[in-house]
Amino acid sequence: MNDSTWIVLLVAVPMLAAILTTMLRGWAPAQRFISVLALLTCLGLAITGLAVMGPDQVLVSQAGDWPAPFGITIVFDALSGLLLAAASFVALCVYVYGLTSREQEVGRGWYHPLFNLLIMGVNFSFLTGDLFNLFVAFEIMLMASYALMALGGGKRQLSQCYKYVMINLVGSTFFVLGAALVYGMTGTLNYADLAVRVAESTMPGGTPLPAGFDAVAMMLLFVFAVKAALFPLWFWLPDTYHTCSISIAALFAGLLTKVGIYVLVRLSPMALAAPNIRDDGPIITILPFAAGLTMILGGLAAMSMRETRRVLAMLLISHIGYMAFGLALMSPIALSGTVFYMIQHMIVMAALFLCCGLIERYQRSSDLAETGGLYRHAPWLSVFFFIAMISLIGLPPFSGFFGKFMLLREGFNMSDQGYWLLSALGLMTGFLTLLALGRVWIRTFWGPEQREGVADRIISVSDRITVAPMYVALSLLVIGSLGLGLGAEFIQRQTTHATAELSEPRTYVASILGPGSWPEIVADASADQAAQEQPIRMSASIEGDH
Repeated sequence: MNDSTWIVLLVAVPMLAAILTTMLRGWAPAQRFISVLALLTCLGLAITGLAVMGPDQVLVSQAGDWPAPFGITIVFDALSGLLLAAASFVALCVYVYGLTSREQEVGRGWYHPLFNLLIMGVNFSFLTGDLFNLFVAFEIMLMASYALMALGGGKRQLSQCYKYVMINLVGSTFFVLGAALVYGMTGTLNYADLAVRVAESTMPGGTPLPAGFDAVAMMLLFVFAVKAALFPLWFWLPDTYHTCSISIAALFAGLLTKVGIYVLVRLSPMALAAPNIRDDGPIITILPFAAGLTMILGGLAAMSMRETRRVLAMLLISHIGYMAFGLALMSPIALSGTVFYMIQHMIVMAALFLCCGLIERYQRSSDLAETGGLYRHAPWLSVFFFIAMISLIGLPPFSGFFGKFMLLREGFNMSDQGYWLLSALGLMTGFLTLLALGRVWIRTFWGPEQREGVADRIISVSDRITVAPMYVALSLLVIGSLGLGLGAEFIQRQTTHATAELSEPRTYVASILGPGSWPEIVADASADQAAQEQPIRMSASIEGDH
């Protein structure tokens, strides 16, 4: 047993929590205690892994001591570690939010094991080192999400759950077909081994990949685009988030779409799109269109919505476009900006959905025509909503600004390739976000009360003992968002380090397959320059632009 074996606990702990909470159905306090303890353990393990890992170290655990690429490989590197820490933090806050609500009582005790199973699937997705186990992780995550969405069993809820299940079953079918075709063409499903095969195919005299590899890569792009809700595959998301409980909506908004983006960030530069970078292959051609249309159409759709939940769902989609923007550029700085934006987006979107839950609790509705005057009754909620709103819009010095700044600047720097248009659409999307959330802010908090007796209902439901965990969870998310903004230079260094080797993963491959596994190929001048770039001091970058 090597020193890295402990990283499997990030998968084993939520699995054990799911088993124990299943056995303890009917004893809610014990289920809650076990779940909170498991989530705290996952957060502690992720932070510990990032702290003990060396600057060029990758932690690897081979199940049963089977050598890669033949066994199950679990990999903890800077990229997966950052996302695991953010995901565990968001999951903990969302779970704490629901401790005193009735959401956790619905479903006769199944909420708790399903919540833990979903976290197990998310963690496994970030840690797995091969496509087959990624499929397994996705299925664990999705099966738990199906059941969580169906808890409560309302007619509208089941109707939207059916649509969600069907589109994800189609995606899963294409996923397993794509994985089988990749194995048939390359003889491997291991990420590191696949990266080596792709790199060797670009060498002079190397064996080129089969002609159908681009088509298979497009099939996998379709799968992960469905999970991430990229245009035009987003149609399942807005109504889905509108009907489920607010804690589940916040968890889905914070985590599920990011798993699809993470896989694209992990695999596109080193495998799926690597042979296409010089030849303008299909993935490199399609991603800019998907990113631009996701940003702008999602923002326009948010402007047309009259319910806060629907506004947030469409803005969630719109801002996934920023992450696809970074993937389309696929430069080291753009990928670093994408990961930075993913981390802050997890926290901010979860905070906004939880704010929406408190709005609904106070005013029995999130319809903008039926809400108003909430600032006088819930001033702290208005402050938290405002901070999260400004962070999503991307105004400095809040967290959303820095990742967005890196992406927009890189797009303008690559204007000779036409990417200036994506940067322009990104700026326009920020303006649309301001208009959409500004309308929610003004009508909900500053507008006049639309119905008689709202103040009386607010007073009656504002029991401090009941609402306290909700405000604790929300304040933690908002503080986390502010911390990302104030510590942006440190976070940017971490994300730059995490994405530095994605296009040429020497350390990653050597840690999994052994020293000397990465083929020595002659890189072009631009690749050499990108590989040698050092992390940019964020403050210096901003001052230099001014």
